[in-house]
Amino acid sequence: MTHYYDTMLAEYIKNPGQRGLGLDALADKKYAYEMISYDEISEKKKLRFEEVDLEKAAVYSGEDVYMTYKLYKDQKEAEYMQDAISTHSERKEKKDVLREIELPLLEVLSEMEMTGIRIDRDILKGIGLRLENAIVELEKEIHDIAGVEFNIKSPKQVGEILFEKLWLQSWKKTKTWYSVNAEVLEWLKKSHPIAEKIITYRHYSKLQSTYIEWLLEVASESDRIHTSYNQIVTSTGRLSSTSPNLQNIPSWDDIAGEIRSAFVPDKDGDLLMAYDYSQVEVRLLAIMSGDENLLGAFKQGRDIHQVTWEYIFGTKDISSTQRKFAKAVNFWVIYGISPFGLSKMIDITQKEAKQYIDAFYELYPKVREYFDNIILECKRNSYVETLFGRKRYIPSINDANKMVQKWAEREAMNMPIQGTSADIIKLAMLEISKMLKDWWYKSTMLLQVHDELVFNLKTDEKEDLQTKIPHIMENILKDAPITLKVDGAVGNNWKETK
Repeated sequence: MTHYYDTMLAEYIKNPGQRGLGLDALADKKYAYEMISYDEISEKKKLRFEEVDLEKAAVYSGEDVYMTYKLYKDQKEAEYMQDAISTHSERKEKKDVLREIELPLLEVLSEMEMTGIRIDRDILKGIGLRLENAIVELEKEIHDIAGVEFNIKSPKQVGEILFEKLWLQSWKKTKTWYSVNAEVLEWLKKSHPIAEKIITYRHYSKLQSTYIEWLLEVASESDRIHTSYNQIVTSTGRLSSTSPNLQNIPSWDDIAGEIRSAFVPDKDGDLLMAYDYSQVEVRLLAIMSGDENLLGAFKQGRDIHQVTWEYIFGTKDISSTQRKFAKAVNFWVIYGISPFGLSKMIDITQKEAKQYIDAFYELYPKVREYFDNIILECKRNSYVETLFGRKRYIPSINDANKMVQKWAEREAMNMPIQGTSADIIKLAMLEISKMLKDWWYKSTMLLQVHDELVFNLKTDEKEDLQTKIPHIMENILKDAPITLKVDGAVGNNWKETK
């Protein structure tokens, strides 16, 4: 079995909120040693590395090797000392996040990055053409409403049209001009149709440049997209994706959602399969708080958003819009949202928002108790942790500034749940990868997108893997009062797996 170690990952695990994890920054911070910079040897990147003087390149490379090894030795010594002072029960109670999650995941992520996912260029180009036509039509409609042609991409010209020609009410300014950001336009669309048209125009333009053009540009000659997964970016332990960011590919029902239809199986005859954790954070809140009402709703298989709606409004009649409303309450309370924040989120008064948040805690009383205890523990220890022992330090929770302290409290409330969710999908990836190799399956894991895993599926393995993969994902948490739940589907492209 191959063993890996990563000094940057090891530093990240000690404190996921810290910045400056690069080798140069760590050398300076830990050893007061200033390393030779790449800019220095490459004459500010004028030279490619192979063009750098051999002696300079050797010193630069040797310094990197030496400093990495020095960090490694110090980290292993600190790890040994920690093991020596920990009791057996303490070591067994939590996972070693570095050794049992992050380092093993390196190989899994490397394989996924190398494999990539295939795209159909013709489908992408077709969506791009539809977007171009829609953008041209929107531009004409916006100009007709304004009564004059102007550059819709220019915030200054948009501001002139909205606030000086159409005389719409302005309530937010930048240092130099009227603000026409997304928040302002969302507010203005209630009073004038041009605002919604501009919102849609910006949305379509972003889809065209950020997804259609960018994906076509970065696709390999074999029509595959290879993203890079980052393990050391987020403070909660969640993976991020860059170059390109595949975690932001839209999944909506409009033309944006069509982009997923361009992601296709490796070969004709294969299929794509995706499994997504369902309401994982609310389920984790139930498990971690031990609230009987929340646990009971899941045990009975009830729609948790309908349960919340019924309690707040006293009626069982609920539309799809109202369910989204209740979902927002359930979801954002987990993030420690304030009445002001919720009022902005779902367009209600602060008084109503406070009533809904209070009602949530009345229905699920142990949730409030759980959050209060999290905050108390964080004030005492300056950190919070996940069910698996991943820590995040939040020293600002004891800050004298009340606004800073409140922000830190919301972070403390949120991290154990979000971080546990991140640990769960990583552990699922490790187990699934092992299972695929141990049983010699030819199907492969292609993508991780938040709470979703996407696979290239060989049709003769479909029946087996549609049983084994969800079983692994749903049973990562052992001895929990409720099981996790995943939803999944198989299709001819990524869009069809929803």
